[in-house]
Amino acid sequence: MPPAPTNTMPPGRRVWPAVGVVLAVLLLHATLLGLLPRTVGGPAPGALSVATRPLQLRQLVLPAAPEPVPTREPAREPAREPAPGATPPPPRPQRSLAVREPEAPAPAQEPAAPLDTAAGPGSDSDALAGTPGEAAPTALPAGTPLPTYATRLPPPATLQYTVQRGGPGAGMRPAREGLQAQLIWRPDAAIYTLSLGLGAVGTASVGALDLHGIAPERHVETRRGREVRAANFQRQAGEGGGRITFSGPRIEHPLLPGAQDRLSWMLQLPGVLAADPTLGQPGREVSLLVVGVRGDAALWVFRVLAVQTLQLPAGEVVNAVHLRREAQRPYDTRVDVWLDPARHHLPVRLRLQNRADGPGTEFELLRMTF
Repeated sequence: MPPAPTNTMPPGRRVWPAVGVVLAVLLLHATLLGLLPRTVGGPAPGALSVATRPLQLRQLVLPAAPEPVPTREPAREPAREPAPGATPPPPRPQRSLAVREPEAPAPAQEPAAPLDTAAGPGSDSDALAGTPGEAAPTALPAGTPLPTYATRLPPPATLQYTVQRGGPGAGMRPAREGLQAQLIWRPDAAIYTLSLGLGAVGTASVGALDLHGIAPERHVETRRGREVRAANFQRQAGEGGGRITFSGPRIEHPLLPGAQDRLSWMLQLPGVLAADPTLGQPGREVSLLVVGVRGDAALWVFRVLAVQTLQLPAGEVVNAVHLRREAQRPYDTRVDVWLDPARHHLPVRLRLQNRADGPGTEFELLRMTF
């Protein structure tokens, strides 16, 4: 029986094949993982993946390399943070604006306002204050006493009027669209305030209440809320005495008891008729010294023409007393006024004409509140 074959290979030579297998496996893994550079000349399978992966690794590393970019952000942030946080700089531009404003103040535009005061005949200013050429001395002869009356003045009231304008033969037509006038009467114990507004112009009267009714102290014409002209009733202590002066013309008139201004007569006349209704009969007369802001002072004689029924925007008015004051000279004011006994004889219609052939302005009651 032949002997069994035995491995006659030396022990050291048996190990090398195993080592070779291990090295081959390691090389294969290293190649697949891209740890070895491409040295093989032929296009081996997987060579593209090995070639591209190192590029992908470099692309991933490149963004990480410029991470010093955060150093730019702190450099920018400190520059941005002081801007909103630095509160002192914002007030400086505001101070500079405040300094510039006085350089072109609003009063610099006010010289244009006097242009508005040069209103022509028939304007709103003339309707309230009379024409510029009307200034004249007091129409009372020296030593002639001025009639005085007992009065029963109306309670506080606000009267709103529609405004119409027209000339002789042309009829009255509405003035500027939406234009209205408002008369505000506020008596209080021994004093009063009275105002009439018509668009941009107005007139006002303030003073006291005495034995003769309304006692004006200051009468002003206003333009856009500013005083343009004024008449001052400078009274002396005791009965009578004093003088009337003006802000414009250097004219003085003696201040007589019962004297009125161009606005206060509209409440004084109702007070006179309310105290003595017989004065409202046709043919009767009431005389008032009326003073304007342009230096004029004249005796206005109101004569009762008729008792009429009126159709007004406020409704029908029965037994309205129609009084007229005739003009005494060219550019004088003719006044027609209708007083309503049912409304404390307050004026429900008023027509002013500053020239015989010129346009007139008419006010008709729209509403009245007490």
